[in-house]
Amino acid sequence: MSKGKEKTEQDKEILIKLDVLKHCRYRLTQSPDKWSEAGIDIMYQVFENNNELSEAYDLSQKFKKWYDISNHIKSKSIIIQELHQWYLEVKKSGFDEFTSVVKMIRKHEYEIINFFECKQTNAKAERLNGKINRFISNNYGVKDKDFALYRIAKYFS
Repeated sequence: MSKGKEKTEQDKEILIKLDVLKHCRYRLTQSPDKWSEAGIDIMYQVFENNNELSEAYDLSQKFKKWYDISNHIKSKSIIIQELHQWYLEVKKSGFDEFTSVVKMIRKHEYEIINFFECKQTNAKAERLNGKINRFISNNYGVKDKDFALYRIAKYFS
């Protein structure tokens, strides 16, 4: 923006674009079917001016659609094929942010695909593990380990 006291027309256009971006922040986390009529208009303006943002949003929505529980009826080979197709799209896009996500997903690919077979996650076990770790850190310095294990067993039973 210019350093003068008065805003030029170009400065006003920049501020309008920034204001529109500010209003779309929450909508970028939602799927398009949850947008209101005003939200659709705002997102259309944003995507029209920001092609990279539009492409990144489309990639994130494709992964979100792939990870939906309704895909459990598909065969394992189709699920894997669709995931690898998404990997290729991310690679073609060249977004560094998605590259790290792909790396993390590839590391846990077996467990993620297993979600579609069992229709369950290990969220309950992870939560219990977090609670136990928090309990242990709050009671750090206990001298009697047997009594501490007894308290953990009673607390989480």
